[in-house]
Parts: sequence; C-alpha cells; structure tokens
Amino acid sequence: MAAHAAAAALGLAAGVFGGMFGVGGGLVMVPGMVLLMSVPQHRAHATSVAAIVAAATAAVVPLAVDGRVHWDAAGLLLAGGMTGAFAGARLISRVSPVWLARLFVVVVVAAAARMAFSATDAAAAADTSLDPWAIAGLTAAGLLAGGSAAALGIGGGIIYVPALVALFGFGQHDAQATSLAVIVPTTLIAAVVHTRAGRVDVPKALALGAGGV
Repeated sequence: MAAHAAAAALGLAAGVFGGMFGVGGGLVMVPGMVLLMSVPQHRAHATSVAAIVAAATAAVVPLAVDGRVHWDAAGLLLAGGMTGAFAGARLISRVSPVWLARLFVVVVVAAAARMAFSATDAAAAADTSLDPWAIAGLTAAGLLAGGSAAALGIGGGIIYVPALVALFGFGQHDAQATSLAVIVPTTLIAAVVHTRAGRVDVPKALALGAGGV
C-alpha cells in the first residue's frame, strides 16, 4: 500500500509537470522509480510509458477544448510517431540498463538546451503554415520522438515542443498542447508493446496514472 501511495504521489508530480510543459511526465517518473523505488531501469521506462497514457489524456483535454491543438501538425507528428513508438518499444531490450540511463540524460539535457537558447527567437515567429518541408520535418520529428518516447519512458514532448517552437514557428502554449495530443496515441502503442513483453509493472502504472490524472 505504501508503495502504491508513493507511486501515486510521484504520478501527481509528473502530471503537474507534464501538463504545464507539454511533456508526458516521464522526466519525473523514470528517475523517481529508479532512484526512490529501486525499480530496474527497463521496467521503469516501460511502466512510465504506460502511466503517461492516462496523465497526458487528462492534460490535453482542457487544451483541446480551448482550441490550442494544431490538429494538422499533430497528424503529421503522429504519422511518424506511431512507427517510432513501435520500433522503440521493440528495441529497448537490446540496450543495456547503463546505456538506457545515459541516453535518458543526454536526450533531456539536449532538449532543454535547445529550448533555452531558441525560446526568445521562436516566440516571435507566428507562421505555422505547413509547406512540403514542414510536412517532411514534422513527420521526421514524430519518428524520432516516438522512438525516444517508447525506449526512454518519456512522452516525447521534450522533442515535440522544441521542434514545434524552434523549427516550425509555433507559440509555446500551442506547441505544448499539440505535443500532448500526439503523446496520447504514441505512448498507447508503446505501452501495448511493453505490456505484451512483460516489462510493465501494472499496479505501479495504475497508481502513477491515477496520480497523473
């Protein structure tokens, strides 16, 4: 019971973080499970992905109602994201726990740095039209984010949001809303693959997801 309460509290923190910044919450859940609950690295990543489905769904609903989601861009990101999520969930078993943890840190730091240095310039951009280059770029970004999300236990928002803001001229709030809209189906695909492979701690995922919601 104490473990489930701790997981729910961790999910609560991840849900607040994810809802505010347009990410799935894995940035909080994966380290929390590994460092505070002694969950093995691969299991933590898979369980985080499963919990993100519920948390991201709850976060995106009010943003969608508010008209913040750019559905055309979301569809293109999803086209690449679904393929990436399936591949990432299948390939995770080939990566050692040590390298999985290192990749997690590298992706987080790289995305944060990119966002910090581009936020000022990107905020001035307002053109979100989808020309052929933007279509190809969004699909490629979805592929990369979907694979990273499934393998690293994150939602993919740390790739989606900086890409939408810095490369495609989205405002910060719209980018975060669009990111969350894509995170829901991509993490669902990854969660199904992880669950079938026996990597998801279902009770912890339910507790994390409940806190996240």
